Amino acid sequence: MSGTSHLIQLWHIPSTKLLLRSSNFYKGSYLVPAAEIHPTKIFCKKIQTTAYRIVNGSYVPVPQNKKQSNKEDIASTTLETVGAFQKLPMVMPSVDILYSALRKAKRVSPTKGIANIAKRERNRAAKQLDFLMKELAVPLRGYAENFPDKKQLHPYEQSLIQLTLGDGNYEQVLRRVDALRKKVVSVGKEHASLCAKSLTKREAGERLGEGMKKLEDIFNHEGKAVDDLLNIAKTLRAMPVVDLETPTLCLVGAPNVGKSSLVRVLSTGKPEVCNYPFTTRGILMGHIAFNYRHFQVTDTPGLLNRHDDERNNLEKLTLAVLSHLPTAILYVHDLSGECGTSPSDQVLFIQVS
Repeated sequence: MSGTSHLIQLWHIPSTKLLLRSSNFYKGSYLVPAAEIHPTKIFCKKIQTTAYRIVNGSYVPVPQNKKQSNKEDIASTTLETVGAFQKLPMVMPSVDILYSALRKAKRVSPTKGIANIAKRERNRAAKQLDFLMKELAVPLRGYAENFPDKKQLHPYEQSLIQLTLGDGNYEQVLRRVDALRKKVVSVGKEHASLCAKSLTKREAGERLGEGMKKLEDIFNHEGKAVDDLLNIAKTLRAMPVVDLETPTLCLVGAPNVGKSSLVRVLSTGKPEVCNYPFTTRGILMGHIAFNYRHFQVTDTPGLLNRHDDERNNLEKLTLAVLSHLPTAILYVHDLSGECGTSPSDQVLFIQVS
């Protein structure tokens, strides 16, 4: 009955005299009498209200429009985790592919049991050209299939490809490799068919020589695409591996403020340390083990206090880490001003960012 009378008392209290109060000892909220509330002015900064969810260790905004198609949601949840660069296939230099294929093709013998000399020679010529075509085309097909589609990569790795290799260069090289494969297959089949239609031993030998010379010229002229892909694989494979499940600390600041020195002292990372700006030319990782726990430390290129449209690719690499990886940010300052950026500009950079 006491509880009922208490509620009745609250019922007669004006709503302007009620406050919603929460308690640390009681899970929930309850109403208590309070002083009368008067209108007041409240000043506050604009608050970010975008909701986020974690997808493979990266923060992804939750769509606010409920009518948005489910295909985008499915695509965002099927992005591969980082580490695709370490799974890239080994690429052979174009000259090694060509000479190995030529050497093996010349050892191909005709089918046994062919008594007629002309038939035996054209059989040998057709088989050698077909073998050469396959030896050249099969590696190229493997490269085109095993190098990942950029759209299927983690957003962080997509940014690394674009900022490190240039916009569109990765896709362009893969298209050139596939175009080379198609040309090799087309020319190889054409000349192998001509060899199979030869009427004499001499004609078969001549068409075999023409076919091999044609394939060799094509590979020598357009094989640079394979060498470009080899350089791309080396560049991407050298990128630091980031574990999305391990807590990561990202050091950010103006150029030459001592970020690399801190990484060398605090972690296993050994970045280059020099007394001039923009020593760090890429993303470098270090690791820390403390009380049986492991942490990652990221050394990033320096950021200048300027608009994003004016930033170079080194600065954009730093922004890619901050945008696509779940990191804690540590701003590093040089209050002496010897780094080349005044302390006031360094503080202003934090306020703007």
